[in-house]
Amino acid sequence: MAKLSADRYVWTGARRTRSFAEFELLRFMAARDLPVPRPLAAAYWRSGATYRAAIIVERIANVQTLAHMLGVPHHESVAAAIFAMHEAGVWHADLNAYNILLDTQGSVWLIDFDKGKRRNMPPNRRRDNLLRLRRSLIKVAGSPGLEYWNRLDMAYWRLARRDITAPGK
Repeated sequence: MAKLSADRYVWTGARRTRSFAEFELLRFMAARDLPVPRPLAAAYWRSGATYRAAIIVERIANVQTLAHMLGVPHHESVAAAIFAMHEAGVWHADLNAYNILLDTQGSVWLIDFDKGKRRNMPPNRRRDNLLRLRRSLIKVAGSPGLEYWNRLDMAYWRLARRDITAPGK
């Protein structure tokens, strides 16, 4: 309902614009050294009961999407990036094979936090977020995508078990 067209949204106030929400979420994540592009600016243009919005983030050089890099065994680092995001209390609304980037140094970058939110991330919510990525990987690559996701999923939950058993937890 809030989305009227590909680029117009229902006006509900300046603080509730999608561009400002994404900007603030990225700023929160960047402050915690999560692998996201740094937010540079956000804007909106109001027209009556609707608005258009935009966000500018830093450019990440020499990257490819996970969808195009499934043959490279980097599921451990992808799992670690997603785990760190979840540990920070961030839910990615569109976690898919095109919103995970890998650079030439093997670093993982998470992008497109439009509609992402800060929230409690119990195991069931983490699982739901990971299953969204699973559907994407299968859609993109079929059984190789599923195989990649199985390795990523195992790596993710290994991190979760290690985190639970860490001293002070």
